[in-house]
Amino acid sequence: MALRSPTYLAGVFLFLAISFLLYFNLAVRLDAGAALFRFNQLTEVGADARAAGHGERALTLLRREGESDESLSPLMLRVANAQMARKNHARVAGLLRDALATNASRTLTKRERADYEDKLARASILSGDIESAVAIYASFLELAGDDAARGGGEDPNAMSAFYAERVGQAGALFTGALNHARPYEPARGAREAHLAAAGDMASLGVFYSMREDGAYAAAGLLSSAYAIRQRLLGGDHPDTVQLTLVLGPVYAQMGRLDDAEKLYLDAFHAQEQLKGANSPDLSLYIKLLTRIYEKQGRITEAQALQEHMRNLFRDAFGAQRYAVNRERDRREDINRPVSKQFVLEAAYAPGDLVSAAEYSVPTAKSPNIDEMKLRLAGDQGLDPREANLPARLAQLISLCRSEAGERISLRSGYRSYGTQKVLYANIGDKGTVTPPGMSEHQTGLAADINVDGRFMRPSDRSYQCFEENAYRFGFILSYPPDNDYLPAGDSYEPWHWRYVGVSTAQLYREAGPHQKPQEFLAALPCYQERAANGIFPAIGEKDICLSGKPDVKVAASDADAAQPQDEDARAARILNKLPAAATPR
Repeated sequence: MALRSPTYLAGVFLFLAISFLLYFNLAVRLDAGAALFRFNQLTEVGADARAAGHGERALTLLRREGESDESLSPLMLRVANAQMARKNHARVAGLLRDALATNASRTLTKRERADYEDKLARASILSGDIESAVAIYASFLELAGDDAARGGGEDPNAMSAFYAERVGQAGALFTGALNHARPYEPARGAREAHLAAAGDMASLGVFYSMREDGAYAAAGLLSSAYAIRQRLLGGDHPDTVQLTLVLGPVYAQMGRLDDAEKLYLDAFHAQEQLKGANSPDLSLYIKLLTRIYEKQGRITEAQALQEHMRNLFRDAFGAQRYAVNRERDRREDINRPVSKQFVLEAAYAPGDLVSAAEYSVPTAKSPNIDEMKLRLAGDQGLDPREANLPARLAQLISLCRSEAGERISLRSGYRSYGTQKVLYANIGDKGTVTPPGMSEHQTGLAADINVDGRFMRPSDRSYQCFEENAYRFGFILSYPPDNDYLPAGDSYEPWHWRYVGVSTAQLYREAGPHQKPQEFLAALPCYQERAANGIFPAIGEKDICLSGKPDVKVAASDADAAQPQDEDARAARILNKLPAAATPR
């Protein structure tokens, strides 16, 4: 037989190769098994981007052969992973949503399912479907429970810690997807769906607002929630006003002082309509607005608002409202500061502990344990059944439960030095337990508050109620945002309320330094002495009591009565948004 030429052999080989490739390509396109085989080959070598098309083809062909989504669910999850490599975010979201909706997905472990839900939420953000993402991450927050609070939880491997971690990691995606200066509006859904999205955005926004790097994510989510509620519920609705207390500080932190001012003005007017123009409860919003004017350098207007608040307090609580019980409260440690600068000795223990449940305080744990006890701290000369710490806490909880419609309970009251030492040894700075000697719980005057079974959050309606009304019952927020009272990196605790007595809490609201409760308590004798003599800190001037050189040698008088008669008119013009030129100077 004659030998074939090399050219001939090369031609035959080329023909066979082309035929095989055509056959293989046709088989992959028309045969589900071949498409699936090729998909598996490519994913095994890490070529997910190339595998994605074969996986999609396998799904299509298998459906034509009668396969259901139930049987295809595992493959859909794998194809979604492959599509992620191609950054086809909308398709990833669609595949994951369909797969997780099947009964077959119930065979996934809890962590596997949560991981796929996290991927679905991330793909939703990247494809512009913010509503779906916030719904998932808001549910993660609820599942995280107390691990959503600062510092995480005791067990980093717990599912609750996993949920909190994934929400935290999504902050960068929300920052990129949302324009904090232009609120996001849902593109679909009815009114109730939009309100639900606003609620989820509010919860997530509050979470990010408490994180050091979360301001932009918080601003985008909270401003969007505020815009939705304002449009659908109105600016005077309690749920709209509630967001002022978390969005306003975020704006202030970002330097958006004009936006913060507008928020606080709108909130003031809403509460004025609800509670009346002469209610001292307006003081919260007046004080917030005063702080913004002070930052803007509008000292005259800030001082006018301060005087307006002072007149509200004079009318509500009397001209001599700070002239009683100063020595007793100091002697009995009711006003004692506690922090890393003011440490309690190990032997310190209050002598008047009582069961909180006996005074109708709802408790989150067995009422018989020490942690469910509080100091009586009763006022001398007043009705002992009502003028004491646990009775006033019960009244405050009852008021806020009625206003908010949420379950409120005492989570933690008294903790001894020894108990605190054990807790801190077990948890350390991973959780929400302070070092021994630095905890106000050792005084028996502190109350950690639960809402619906977990730590109170600023997104809770109850938090707004506490912020507005706690001072009336003698309580202040001990660890406000950006404090440095405790060793942890972030010691903001919106659930921790400290009893200091009614007159001291009123003085802190009226004349105390902004969000500096421990400094205020440390310098309390100075503030009390000056207030009893009618002298209060002036906006823009050095706070004498914080300078360490108090000047209190003044004659007792009713300084409120001596204020210029145009101060109320000036404040009224500010709060009613009249031009600055109309304000008397």
